[in-house]
Amino acid sequence: MWGLLSIQKLLLLAVIIGGVWMAFRIMDRRQKSNDDDASPKKSRKQQAKPLDMVSCSSCGAWVSMPCERPDCPIE
Repeated sequence: MWGLLSIQKLLLLAVIIGGVWMAFRIMDRRQKSNDDDASPKKSRKQQAKPLDMVSCSSCGAWVSMPCERPDCPIE
């Protein structure tokens, strides 16, 4: 049965090797995505500290630092 190599046997072997290779690629991608989710790294947005905002009585906008108006009461 397996004595001589034929085209069909070589194609079957190639399909099996390709299937195993694809299975390992899929498992590797899943492992990498799970590692990324479990890592303590935070995105840039999550690392940013919140700002204390106050309402400017002269312009009515919420600002964290003085606005560009000369009569801004926030210092």
